[in-house]
Amino acid sequence: MLTMTRALEEALLQHFIYRKLETAYAIYKPFPFLEGFRDKSFITETMYRESLEACRNHVPVSRVVYNILTHLEKTFSPSILETLFSRINLSEYPNLTTILKGFRSGTRLATCEVILM
Repeated sequence: MLTMTRALEEALLQHFIYRKLETAYAIYKPFPFLEGFRDKSFITETMYRESLEACRNHVPVSRVVYNILTHLEKTFSPSILETLFSRINLSEYPNLTTILKGFRSGTRLATCEVILM
């Protein structure tokens, strides 16, 4: 089992930021992405409603998702990644699988760096 160190959490955040644009483009429809983050209280009901309204007003979903990911990086925790890469999201947004693989290899590298320190 992987113990979460501050260094590892920081490495995950940096990778989250690095892959944010790619992640935003992997999410091509608001449901179930928005609902998952709202239901787990990562975004407020207001942000949820404003995001849906933006989608209805033809703001590209990728732009809406990018804004949410930018908001989430401010309060980043590994549980955000659990929600992002939930079984439901991986099923609905297949391009997330490639991004998840990057996180897994990045986690292994960060773990090795922590061990070597």
